[in-house]
Amino acid sequence: MLNKGQTFSFDFLIALTIFLISFSLLMLFWNFTNLQISEKRRLEDLTDSALSLSEIFFIEGVPEYWSRENVRVIGLSNKNRINYTKLSFLSEMGYEDVKKKLNFNFNFAFVLRNESSMIYFFGLNPNEASNAVKVERIGILNSSPIIIEVIVWE
Repeated sequence: MLNKGQTFSFDFLIALTIFLISFSLLMLFWNFTNLQISEKRRLEDLTDSALSLSEIFFIEGVPEYWSRENVRVIGLSNKNRINYTKLSFLSEMGYEDVKKKLNFNFNFAFVLRNESSMIYFFGLNPNEASNAVKVERIGILNSSPIIIEVIVWE
C-alpha cells in the first residue's frame, strides 16, 4: 500500500509565501545595513585623511627649510609657527604636484583665516563635493592666531 501525501496543499502555499516574504525582507534589510556601514566607513576615512593632512601645518618637513625644488616631505611650520614662505612655495608647486608629494588619494583644500577674513586658500573648490569633511585647527601665522580649515572630499 502506497502512502500519498499532498505536497501542494493550501498550508504549504501559505508557508512558502510567508518564507519568501520573510527572506525578501531580510535581504532588503541586509542591503540597507551594508549601505549604511559603507557610507559610515567612507566618512570615517575622509575624517582620518583630513586630520592626517592637517598635520602638515605643524611639522617642519624635510629638509627643515625646504624649497619647491628640494622638498621631500611637506611641512609648513618652523619653530612652532606657520612659515608664510612655505605657503608660497606650496602655491608655486601647484595642486597636482602637492597631491603627489603628499601621496593623497582624495581632493582637498586649505583655508587659513583670521576672525574676519580669509588669508590663504590652496586646493580645489569643494562646491561639487558629495561627501566632504572639514577639520578646523588653530595655528600661528605672523605672531597672530589663525584658523586652519582642511576640507577633504571624494
